[in-house]
Amino acid sequence: MIPLVLLAGFLGAGKTRLLSELIPALHAKGTRVRVILNDFENANIDAARLGELEALVTPLNGECVCCGSLRELLDTLYAVPADPDTVLLIEANGATETDELLGHLTTDSRLAHFTLPMQVTVVDAGRWQKRWWHNGLERAQVATATHLFVNWTARVNTARMQAVTDSLAEINPRATRVEPHALADALHALVQDLKQPNRSGVSTSRGQHLAMMPVAESRAGSHHHVHAFGSATLPLPKQVERVRFTAFVAALPDAVVRAKGLVRFTDDPGSMYVWHRLPGRKGMRLDRSAPHADADPTALFIGVDMPMAQLDQAVQQLETSAGLTVSADSV
Repeated sequence: MIPLVLLAGFLGAGKTRLLSELIPALHAKGTRVRVILNDFENANIDAARLGELEALVTPLNGECVCCGSLRELLDTLYAVPADPDTVLLIEANGATETDELLGHLTTDSRLAHFTLPMQVTVVDAGRWQKRWWHNGLERAQVATATHLFVNWTARVNTARMQAVTDSLAEINPRATRVEPHALADALHALVQDLKQPNRSGVSTSRGQHLAMMPVAESRAGSHHHVHAFGSATLPLPKQVERVRFTAFVAALPDAVVRAKGLVRFTDDPGSMYVWHRLPGRKGMRLDRSAPHADADPTALFIGVDMPMAQLDQAVQQLETSAGLTVSADSV
């Protein structure tokens, strides 16, 4: 199994700069690096730069890997051999909506030769939240991160640095700050851990059950584990009251960074709807969906350390007077 790392961050934050330090540090430890590099028109240029560092680089020119280039990305991942002593890094372009991409990376069963993803978001300390109408996207890229690398810190004063630190902690208190060499230590430790025949019993399954993959992180000369993204699918009642379901979505815990699925309402039992919780909001989007007319209502949750008992209980409270039973397995 290969560690899978999504490298995110707004345009110009310094993702390629991070890779230029991370790749040699991993090579020095005997860990090989594969990089999938997505950019609008510059992928081949940056691929040549990184290739000089002896990484195996696959450029994906064109649209974001969360939308237009998604199929090309997934096809590339399917073809990657499950080589030991290897880490795969996806450098997403600066406009990528990470929650959408993580939804695909955590639930696709054909990616079983990879761990569930960890996400490292690169933040430009000087330009953080100075993106005008793109500030929301920049915040969203931080909200889904398991790790944060704050770049260009030497260019800002102490007050600015503290303001950035406080802002990042408010948006994502779970994310761990990391530097390139510490990240290399963490990934190398994970590669070694995955080579052991009897690891700590942590599930790496995808799809129907909660799935969490440990990521080793070096700290003070030792290492422990923090969890990367996991996914959980719970069945919904055959029909639910629209008002109760809207309240259910609004009350989802912050640990759930993405939620979507299929639902039928008691006031319109003949229609199936695709529902999405809007990123960074409590609201919900509904789209009537004829292709899913015969499918079962369901809820997909993606997040870090999600409270499964709480989610299961909330789903059960949606049951109608028909006495439907809803349950879920979790690990």
